Amino acid sequence: MLRGGIAATLLASLVALPPTALAAGPLDVDTGWNPPRIVPLARGEVLPTPAELQARGARVGRILVRVYDIFDTADPREDNWVYRTANALHYKTRDWVVVNQLTFRSGDRLDAQRLAESERILRNRRYLYDAVVRVARYDPKTNVADIEVSVRDVWTLNPGISYSNTGGNEKKAFEIEELNLLGRGQKLQVAWRKNVDRTSKDLQWVNPNLFGSRWQLETSYADLSDGQTRYVNLDRPFYSLDARWAAGGYAYDDQRVETRYDLGSPVDAVDVRTRRFDLHYGWSKGLQDGWTRRWTAGLRYDQETFAAAPGQVPPATLPEDRKFAYPWVGAEWYQDAYSKVTNHDQIGRTEDVYLGTHWQATLGYANNGMGSSHDALLFTGNLSSARDYRPDLQWSLDTSTHGRIQSGALRDAVLSAQARHYWRIDRHQTFYASATGTLTDRLDPDKQLVLGAEEGLRGYPLRYQTGTASALVTLEQRMYTDWYPFRLFFVGAVVFFDTGRTWGPTLGGEAPAGWLSDAGFGLRFGNSRSGLGSVVHVDFSYALNAVPGRSRFQITVQTSKGF
Repeated sequence: MLRGGIAATLLASLVALPPTALAAGPLDVDTGWNPPRIVPLARGEVLPTPAELQARGARVGRILVRVYDIFDTADPREDNWVYRTANALHYKTRDWVVVNQLTFRSGDRLDAQRLAESERILRNRRYLYDAVVRVARYDPKTNVADIEVSVRDVWTLNPGISYSNTGGNEKKAFEIEELNLLGRGQKLQVAWRKNVDRTSKDLQWVNPNLFGSRWQLETSYADLSDGQTRYVNLDRPFYSLDARWAAGGYAYDDQRVETRYDLGSPVDAVDVRTRRFDLHYGWSKGLQDGWTRRWTAGLRYDQETFAAAPGQVPPATLPEDRKFAYPWVGAEWYQDAYSKVTNHDQIGRTEDVYLGTHWQATLGYANNGMGSSHDALLFTGNLSSARDYRPDLQWSLDTSTHGRIQSGALRDAVLSAQARHYWRIDRHQTFYASATGTLTDRLDPDKQLVLGAEEGLRGYPLRYQTGTASALVTLEQRMYTDWYPFRLFFVGAVVFFDTGRTWGPTLGGEAPAGWLSDAGFGLRFGNSRSGLGSVVHVDFSYALNAVPGRSRFQITVQTSKGF
């Protein structure tokens, strides 16, 4: 996906920079953001570490906040009229917005874990590039430590045109998105979008700290060419690992046409109306011995009704309407284990990589007595675990499942797993491998398992293979450069190989296509100055198996959260 706003900034930079800058080689890039101290240290002064202060029982004194501009005009490379204008036009994040994200307050006992967690939370906000939370000064007489919080803003007003092409599927959009409205950390978005399924006009507003509290409010409306979507969510989440309670609820009402595919072409379609409502409350004893254990209970209403889609080929039999109203309970175990790295799934940005074990599960029971269409036991589950088994080698495993037991049999059941491996050869190279598998059992008629370009089989059309099970293997040699053109984005490259297949009957009744493979190379552009927070992918792939009626060579342009 390419944004008009980024393109305009890049063009302006070309005008502003001297010719020698265009001819220069790779620019020096800091491996991590190290802002100047708010309170400079005296010569030879060494402050105790947060862990040492915690052991002494120190308390948090003043919280000192500094918000840095998008561009550092003290750096000669960023001291020109384009960057100064961008800083002047941008609303800086307000200090109190930063403080609202912290998991500690003045007067609290100093906790090293909370300082590290607050830094991660701030770094995860799309309107901030990076954050540093550290001890500013310490008074041993009062046993009080002042804490400084430094953050760097990014450009958060993103007007422009978006475009991506994946497996022959074009997506276009024109939008105005502000991720940090008036510096208050709120999101407002107005957008027009068009893809292979529909055209939509969207409006969304998100307030992550309602009235300065931990409550979050999100509301959105979309006018679709085949229906509409309305959504509102009021939630107080477990905002930290030591949070003791959570509560909230949401309402979702959606109508649209769902199309099923085979060999990349539409087969049939059905009009789907979905209504969902949920209320829940959660409780926890907080972080104990490196683990957080949480429990949640709630009530949920889930209804889907089906009708023939005007002007579309209907399925042989319309799916049966479904309605489930049920109480549910959930459990979650979360290990506190993170590592701070660069050049992992991003380019040139500080990343907080999870290296622990996390699992959660929910279970609910619906019956006719509560208005459900069927008696059913509904379940979800997720398990993720990751480890460094050598300083340069890391593995992770993510699994998830959902479905229901109805009339003594599994229905709409899905089990998926992904194993990933990272071999960090050096700061500029990583070998990455992943294997993904999915099994399904008696999917609802409106659901479909697909495998194609959007699922990672880059050389093949959108939704090309269908079936009841799938597998995908990806190998990548990733290269991270220190090239930082115009101080706007980092550049990387990749050489890749994908192979995958599906099993089971297809909608068209054909035999499965078997293993399909592709190979190619691509460029990666890591965004460092705007709130898009994504990596632009430009991939050149070649399908090693023939695709009837299509070229084997594909050029794909899209954005992704990672490399």
